[in-house]
Amino acid sequence: MPQFQFNCQLVKNMRNTNTLTKEEWEQYHDLGYISLGVVYPEEKIDELCDRIDEIMLGNISYEGMKMQVCPSAYGEKDGTSFTTEPPRGSLKFRKIQELEMDPLFLAYIQHPLFRHISRELIGERISIFRAMFFNKPANGGVPLVWHQDGRSWNLNKYPEMTIYTALDKATKANGCVQIVPNSHRECTVHTVESEEDIARFAPPENRHFLEMEKGEVVMFKAKTLHSSLVNTTDRPRRAFSIGFIDSDSYNVKTHQRYPLVFPHYEPIPANG
Repeated sequence: MPQFQFNCQLVKNMRNTNTLTKEEWEQYHDLGYISLGVVYPEEKIDELCDRIDEIMLGNISYEGMKMQVCPSAYGEKDGTSFTTEPPRGSLKFRKIQELEMDPLFLAYIQHPLFRHISRELIGERISIFRAMFFNKPANGGVPLVWHQDGRSWNLNKYPEMTIYTALDKATKANGCVQIVPNSHRECTVHTVESEEDIARFAPPENRHFLEMEKGEVVMFKAKTLHSSLVNTTDRPRRAFSIGFIDSDSYNVKTHQRYPLVFPHYEPIPANG
């Protein structure tokens, strides 16, 4: 596979349009990902960061919001279990889900650019599988193996894409996302862990580090392989991931439905 150059300039100014160009759509479909640039003012990104701190510290809470402590912070062996219990005044969480419950995050999720993208790729009525905060605490975090989004979500319809926002500047040193261009067409394994599969689907020469500016947004296809390493710096590396899905989607095991976010917000019905 030839080398690919991530096609974006240094991001210093906000994106000035809420639609994608023909060239951007072509890159997305060809490589499996595209930088959308910075779509939200820096002060608004700072508000999202302040809000997530308030949620982690337990100063703001939402019933049913699931949170996962980062194993690297407390020596936990289990890095997958979630809790809905109120936080204990710590910023050492790895994941926080259901952020569409929060009005600041909901406003970001409903950004006009994301409305345009989801309408083009999915349709008029859009639900959200996840609105998730990711955190790699200073000098820690959990490595994320090479994987595709979607296959483990147990949805009746395979999702199209993930929209990922860097809440802090993302670098190799602090564990930025790595991605394999074209893997959405070539990889047939959801989780790439064996040496044989890594050599075949994610060899080092085909990987690209998604070093991103604060507030920069990347959209990638659900089947595009990605991973990340630990944070080796003395500051956290935070991000926000949005998984838009068709409003008719449901979990084939639990029959759970998901919150509607376009054309307006509707939480999950009481009967699921």
